Amino acid sequence: MSDARAHRVLDAAGDLLVAHGYRRVTIADVAERAGVGKGTVYLHWSSKLELFGAVLVREGIALGREHLAALRADPEHVALHRTLADMFLVIMRRPLARALYTGDASLLGALASDTKIGRSVAVGAAAHQPRHLELLHRHGLLADDPAEDPSLYYRLAATSLGFFLGDDLAGGADLTERAAALGLVVRRAFEPAELPPRDALAVAAAEVDAEYSGLLAEMGRSLPPLDHLSSPQEGS
Repeated sequence: MSDARAHRVLDAAGDLLVAHGYRRVTIADVAERAGVGKGTVYLHWSSKLELFGAVLVREGIALGREHLAALRADPEHVALHRTLADMFLVIMRRPLARALYTGDASLLGALASDTKIGRSVAVGAAAHQPRHLELLHRHGLLADDPAEDPSLYYRLAATSLGFFLGDDLAGGADLTERAAALGLVVRRAFEPAELPPRDALAVAAAEVDAEYSGLLAEMGRSLPPLDHLSSPQEGS
């Protein structure tokens, strides 16, 4: 299967997943939407699980690329409050990413845990989180040392998740306002009173870039070349 056709299949699978949920979509549905035969899909992915696992991998890579683009445009995005506010906006505007981060079982079912590709994404991302926090602390961007405070990652994850799940508590605030609120909470709760100067942030940003570029490369080995990733799907 050509790379372009493979991505067309992944596009179709992602669209159908968002529209109908994993349990209701079949390989035949995906093939019809992509304009290929079922056999063509099976040439590249051996099962429905592996096909939709690849959709999750590609979505994860797209999110990572968004983060790196912001980081390369402005090293101040390396600060955790900026990173999380940026990613909140990106994720909440992509229906599939939103489902992944909010644990939407009605859409995903057991997809993320039942496919080895999905598990590899989760395990790979989890393995990078401690290194990311250690890097931030080493550069003066975290108030607490994650090596001495095992609860730091839990506190940070629980805080962030509340913003992703708190639609009913938003009081009419739009996504930009909610992202700013998340950034404010993280700035006050997890970062030192004074952040390093811009030149020091640039050094930290380069290290984060290298770390996550490596992760994205690992994730991408299971996919066709990623020059034609889908653009974000806008949501409310």
